[in-house]
Amino acid sequence: MDAPRLCVISLRYSSWSLRALLPLWHAGVEVEIDTVDLELSHQGLPETIADHDTYVHQAQAELRKRRTLGSVTGCFPVLWVDGTPIHEALAICEWTAERHPEARLWPDEPMERARARALSLEMASGFRNLRTHMSCHPFARVPGFRPDGPTRVEIMRVLEIWRDAYQASGGPFLFGHFGIVDAMFFPVLTRFETYGVELPATLQPYADALHALPAVARWRSLAAEEPHLPVYDDYIRQLGGRLLERHEILPA
Repeated sequence: MDAPRLCVISLRYSSWSLRALLPLWHAGVEVEIDTVDLELSHQGLPETIADHDTYVHQAQAELRKRRTLGSVTGCFPVLWVDGTPIHEALAICEWTAERHPEARLWPDEPMERARARALSLEMASGFRNLRTHMSCHPFARVPGFRPDGPTRVEIMRVLEIWRDAYQASGGPFLFGHFGIVDAMFFPVLTRFETYGVELPATLQPYADALHALPAVARWRSLAAEEPHLPVYDDYIRQLGGRLLERHEILPA
């Protein structure tokens, strides 16, 4: 079998690509990483559509283009395994867990496994305000950022999830050992660091354990070399933030 190919957007920004990649590396799966080059003029969907017929035509043309780059739905990441695509980050994580049970990417006990899956799905389908107003930019800092009310409610929910799971397991990760649920939430930790969301002291060991993972260190080194996307950098600057220098990303 050829090495699986993971099609991603720049790992400097792509939280979903990161969620898929960390379990792969943690399980010892070596993948060919194919960083696609997209022309992005905005983050997310356009707020208004002037002409719906034109929008449909342009969207279909863009989908055809992205499929030539390895996508299925127009989104990334996509893991290609022997010519077959897996096109959702959580599904990629499930494939990794099934192929490598020794990595213990889900908890061993059935009820704990169900809880970890529930939290992973909550992350995959929820937190819309956090995603919108605190876009993933791990290598930037925005001092003085004040999230709006709905975003603060979602931040509180994330901290509640982390607190309850960490206290129940005793750490160092949410369910004791590193798993898919931790990969799902790691990009949220990077968002908190970017936008200055302070962690309770009781959760700092969890953050430290995530950053100490070999897979995270490997991602950081690779992502620091990935191409910049102006639409994401401009958003940070509009908020009064700055991009980190290389020595801040990869300290000696």
